[in-house]
Amino acid sequence: MERELFNRIESYMLECVKESAHDKEHIYRVLNYCLFLAENEPEIDYDILITSALLHDIGRDGKKKDHAIIGSEIANDYLLSIDFPKEKIEAVCHAIRFHSNKSYGKQQTLEAKILYDADKLNAVGVMGIARSLIGIGNYNNPMYEIVDNKINTNESSDNDTFIRYYLTHIAKNYDRFFTDKAKILAEQMKAIDTQYMQEFIKTVNDNQSYSNLLNGILN
Repeated sequence: MERELFNRIESYMLECVKESAHDKEHIYRVLNYCLFLAENEPEIDYDILITSALLHDIGRDGKKKDHAIIGSEIANDYLLSIDFPKEKIEAVCHAIRFHSNKSYGKQQTLEAKILYDADKLNAVGVMGIARSLIGIGNYNNPMYEIVDNKINTNESSDNDTFIRYYLTHIAKNYDRFFTDKAKILAEQMKAIDTQYMQEFIKTVNDNQSYSNLLNGILN
């Protein structure tokens, strides 16, 4: 990819980012993962891969929508407007359209599979946990809820909490990768996440047990 074209697409991406959990640094991390996963892959089209990585979240606007579909449509119009190679636009939009969790298994190209893996690698591990906490806060949802004097770990809870998000999203991503490199990294991240979550839950539950001391103080 020519540097001038990269700079132009990057500038457009920077104009589009609107969410703190999906900011420009998230885009760059995903792009870096894409390059790492694509290394030594002889059939990679870097115009498609780099462009889809830069634009994969341009459909986000801080609201709960199907950003992948919206983003692919925006990307199509934008790429046509800058004379991006027309024969590659469909592949870019395909990768963007199918990079989200619910699209697992619909990726038809290697570039789309790599973008999916790269995005999900940034949704697990310490960075994934940190980003999910930011996202929960952005929607003014709590980290956890207490049921029967301990943290609720029921993933079918009606309340959107960090704990519920971890159980229903992060914890289900570790074995949903296409590339061997991503699978190895995901296993390493899973071990770290599991230890962190165990400590998180223990800390909350221990703190709840201390609340019994209040009964001995109040009349």
